[in-house]
Amino acid sequence: MRKLLFTLILGFILGAGLTSLAMVTYNNQKMARIWKRYAVDPGVVKKARVAASIDGKIDVYVASSLDRIFKDGMTLVKPVFSNAADISLARNEHESFQVVVRADKQLLEDVQLSVSDLVDPQTGQMIKQGSVSWRVVGYVPTKKPYYPVKYVGLWPDPLLPGTKTNVPPGITQPFWVTVYAPAGTAPGRYEGTVTVTARDVPAITVPVRARVYDFDIPKASRLKTAFDFYGHITYKQFPQREDEPDRAYKSRLGEINDKFIITMLQYRMNPILNLDPTLNEEMANVDRYLLHGLNNFSIGKRGGTFANNWPGDQEAIDNLEGLYRTYGEMLKLNNFLNYNYIYTWDEGEIGNPQVSKITAMIHRAYPGLKNMVCYHGIWDPDERPDWGKDIDIWTFQIDNFHEGKMRKLQALGKEIWMYISGPGGTGAPNLAVDFDSMDYRIVAWLCWKYDIKGFLYWCVNWWPTVDPFKNAANTRWGQNGNGLLFYPGKDGPLASLRAEVFRDGMEDYEYIQRLYDTLKYLKQNKQDEQYKEYFEESMRLLKVDDSIVVSPTEFTRDTEHLIGRRNQIAEQIEEFRKMIQKEGPDPRGPESQ
Repeated sequence: MRKLLFTLILGFILGAGLTSLAMVTYNNQKMARIWKRYAVDPGVVKKARVAASIDGKIDVYVASSLDRIFKDGMTLVKPVFSNAADISLARNEHESFQVVVRADKQLLEDVQLSVSDLVDPQTGQMIKQGSVSWRVVGYVPTKKPYYPVKYVGLWPDPLLPGTKTNVPPGITQPFWVTVYAPAGTAPGRYEGTVTVTARDVPAITVPVRARVYDFDIPKASRLKTAFDFYGHITYKQFPQREDEPDRAYKSRLGEINDKFIITMLQYRMNPILNLDPTLNEEMANVDRYLLHGLNNFSIGKRGGTFANNWPGDQEAIDNLEGLYRTYGEMLKLNNFLNYNYIYTWDEGEIGNPQVSKITAMIHRAYPGLKNMVCYHGIWDPDERPDWGKDIDIWTFQIDNFHEGKMRKLQALGKEIWMYISGPGGTGAPNLAVDFDSMDYRIVAWLCWKYDIKGFLYWCVNWWPTVDPFKNAANTRWGQNGNGLLFYPGKDGPLASLRAEVFRDGMEDYEYIQRLYDTLKYLKQNKQDEQYKEYFEESMRLLKVDDSIVVSPTEFTRDTEHLIGRRNQIAEQIEEFRKMIQKEGPDPRGPESQ
């Protein structure tokens, strides 16, 4: 077996006309003692510093993607720190970690990262450095909200382009590193480095180890999502340039909006869209977006996105039948019928008779069209048996989860979705800035546990009244970062830390779904005794037991436990693949066997 030896890179640092060379090694035992210094007190941001010091100038360590690193080096919950990055991922998956730099007693100038190729020492296979990216973690100031938070002040959130950065004395600065395993990447254990350099400071090299599993996750998620993007307010952060003609500005805004939508899809967030199926240009956009993973979209210019702008009287409602029949026919003609839903109604009172009239009209117009409604609570069919019979998708607000009512709707064949809006203070996860990172990742695990088929979020770019880099309090309701998951970059979107962690959860879901598909195949085609142990272990992993999720308001905060469960699922999938491969190819096997 060939071994890939990590050589610590010599740093060429120019200062006072002289070149300084340095080699730094890490002492695992010493670091382990330092890491035990963290202290965790629920409700308070606590200090959790670890460091490899060089001449008292710079400390460097590695943190997980779920660690929220504040400028004073504190964290929200028990952190996962290390002297090396150890990650695992499937093909077509992104996996991130943080390289954290702390300035000691003097300004660190021109801090930047460089990444190497990742190489499997056994096979020589590579993940090229072009598939490894780094960004600077930015900070936004929060204001004290109405809901309970652990900290008010500068929160880490926007991920800024990777460029030289100054780190003031006593300040901790994380850098976000993302590894992507492209389709076709050979399974194996890859090794490489991330090197930290700064002016007048020796270079520090951090080992990176990435295990690539022998399976793919699909580009289009199996968990449906619906995130609204407000293209009509893009101009607030992308103003018209001096001497830019109106027509050119309109075209540029259109290009920027398209970049946002494609970026959302890359983060496994389906834009709601509200397309008009009679317009060829909008249908052509669907074709493009499908290539980036679109798995569903809303149609029409009426409904929840538009403040429920339906006509009030029955005759006017009935007059819309022809339009919605045309919508259905056009979707069928373009093979998009299975992707559609109509965001028919948003919030209000359960039992509103107008909702029954509108949903019935849509089904009369074209039975293949799907009505989706959003309510804080859940309709009880025992109390109003006929009211919601034409509702196909019921979306409830997470703070109002009621398992008994939800199960009644599932028994009736209704598709159940969940949505998050303003923080409710119940302990349920939220996507606002000032929540633990686990809140963003656990959403998909909740959906799997309760057989919830979709997740909706109201907006990703709500910035009509604030500069989101200068003020996280972007809503009039006293919330921080609600409805804002992407920041305005120079010519398009910049992702947030929250968007990255949410995508990790969506990718976790694909692991669980893949294991489920494999188990389903096993039950149908492999009854041999040799598979019994595999079957029992898979059933245990698929349950998402109480150690991961007890309820929507009680779930694990243990990063290592969640990642450990994810890796167990991946290893179970790989084990089954090995068993099947011994028997030879089986055309009945699940996709990508």
